[in-house]
Amino acid sequence: MNKAGEYMLRELQLLDPAVRVDVLRVLDCVVRDLPAHWRRRRGVPQLMVFLDGPEDVRMEKITLRELSEHGYLDEFSRWDGIVPVLKAREHGCAALVYGNRIHARINQIGPFGSGWHAPDTSVFVRIAHRDVRMLRSFSFEFDVEGRFFPRLVFPRWAFDTIARARQS
Repeated sequence: MNKAGEYMLRELQLLDPAVRVDVLRVLDCVVRDLPAHWRRRRGVPQLMVFLDGPEDVRMEKITLRELSEHGYLDEFSRWDGIVPVLKAREHGCAALVYGNRIHARINQIGPFGSGWHAPDTSVFVRIAHRDVRMLRSFSFEFDVEGRFFPRLVFPRWAFDTIARARQS
């Protein structure tokens, strides 16, 4: 396990068991379903992942226009935590998921909008729970497998860390 996995496991073990169950359901949905939403040219889309009742977890795309309702997009890193906090008040637990190249997509840096040409290399998950005051942040680096039919693949430690946190 690497440092990111150790950090994630430590943070998850510090949570109250009831809160940890909800957070793990959301994280499990992220690592399980994000590869279906990822595209090589567009990268990691902005997604809201939240609890939808006692059994289900829902993943929905959120546009930059919807995100801009919370603040100026060029100051995204200052207010990105408020988005999952507001959704968690309504649904119990929520996460905002985005790629590490989101600033390039917002600002379209470069002559051709380099957000299109330089791919994401990791995923950031900002997760909030109604019963916890502190926002948690996790990141997952990923690999791309396949040349003609590329797919996003999370490292084994991501799945192992979630499984170990579920057992503790």
